[in-house]
Amino acid sequence: MKRQITLLGLIIVFTSVLFSCKKDDESVKAHITGRWSIAKIEVSGYTAADALADPSKVNGTITGLSGDYIDFKADNDDQVEQSIKGNRTIGNYVIVDNRLNISFAEGNYYGTVTALTMNQLQFTAKLDKTNVVKIYSLTR
Repeated sequence: MKRQITLLGLIIVFTSVLFSCKKDDESVKAHITGRWSIAKIEVSGYTAADALADPSKVNGTITGLSGDYIDFKADNDDQVEQSIKGNRTIGNYVIVDNRLNISFAEGNYYGTVTALTMNQLQFTAKLDKTNVVKIYSLTR
């Protein structure tokens, strides 16, 4: 009788542990994974010297065109692909809580997710070792 009660108790504990695990659906990574259209990117912090060296490095608002996107891949490498005005860049991303870090050839961006719904993602990212800050507004 004691053995049966112990066995029943173990089955109950095992079942509750098995089914009480949270699904990944609630994590930030689960919500941002996939392709997002760029609505706009607000850029600040580039200097006049930056703009002379590379004309694409200007402050202001970049309004997304119909083909502009950021795609957070769900692969094991955590790759991110960005396409703005036909210029495609591939990098990696890491998410910890609501912090979003992205590495492109240009450098490392350290960001914070400020808004996240099923159809909207907004995050602010600062380029490492510079004063460049970009506020991304994305939609699905």
